Amino acid sequence: MLGDILREEREKQNLTIKDVEQETSIRGLYISSIEKGQYDALPGEVYLKGFIKSYANYLKLDANAIIGKYYEEKAISEGVAETQQEAELIKNDPVKENGNGRKTAENYLRDDFKERVERSRRTQKFIMGAVTAVIVLGGAYFAFSSDDVKEQETTAQTKSVQTTTVKTEKPEKSTTVPEKKYDDVEIVANFSDKCWTKVVIDGRTVFEGTPESGQSLSWKGKDKVIITAGNAGAIEIVHNGKNLGVLGAKGDVVMKNFTRDQEETVK
Repeated sequence: MLGDILREEREKQNLTIKDVEQETSIRGLYISSIEKGQYDALPGEVYLKGFIKSYANYLKLDANAIIGKYYEEKAISEGVAETQQEAELIKNDPVKENGNGRKTAENYLRDDFKERVERSRRTQKFIMGAVTAVIVLGGAYFAFSSDDVKEQETTAQTKSVQTTTVKTEKPEKSTTVPEKKYDDVEIVANFSDKCWTKVVIDGRTVFEGTPESGQSLSWKGKDKVIITAGNAGAIEIVHNGKNLGVLGAKGDVVMKNFTRDQEETVK
C-alpha cells in the first residue's frame, strides 16, 4: 500500500509527522490521511497528487514511481480501465530534475487543473472596479483642473486692462501621471514562510517547489497565470502592480487564476 511505503520510510528515517509538516508545509492531517489511505480527507485530486509527490521527494523516494503506485491502487479500488491508462501515461511522461535532483513527472496535474478551471463559474471583478474608479476620479480631477485654469486666465486678463503695465500670467497646468497599462499578466510572489507552490503559465508548468521564508519570485504570462499554494497565508501576491495581500489563511490550500484584468479563485 502506498501509505505504508511512505510511513515505513518516514519511521526508518526517525521522522515524525510534525517533522514532515514543518519541512514541507503540508498539514499533518493530510500527511496522516495519505499514510492511512484516507484520500477523501484531502481537498481534491490535484492537491492529493501534489502532496504525495512532495512527501516522496522529501523522503528521497522516486516520486514518479510513488505516483504510479497511487494510480495502481486507484485502478484496483475503482475498477476503471481508464485510470490504468492514465497511470501508464504518467510513467511515460517526459521528466525533469527537481530541486532535490530526483526525476519527477512534469504534466501529471495538467488535466486536473483544466477540469477544475472549467468547473469554476464565479469570478471576482475587483481589478476592473478599481480601474473604473481610477478613470472616473481622473476625469473629475481633469475637469476641475480645466475650470481652475480658465478662471486664472480670466483674472489675469482683467488685471492687464486696469494697469498700465501689461502682464499676462500663465498658470501652471497640472498633469496627471497615467496609470501603467499591462499587456501581459505579471505576478510577484513574496513568501513569509515555507509554502508548496505550483505555477502554470499559459497552460505550461513553469515552477513547482517549496520556496523559503523571505524569498521573492516573479512570473510573466501572455494570457493566464495559475498559482496553487499549499500554505496560502505564507504567500503575498502583487498582480500587475496591485498588491492583493496573502492568498488565504495560514495552512489553507488555495488555487488562483490570474488574467490581465482580473483574478479568480478556482474551487
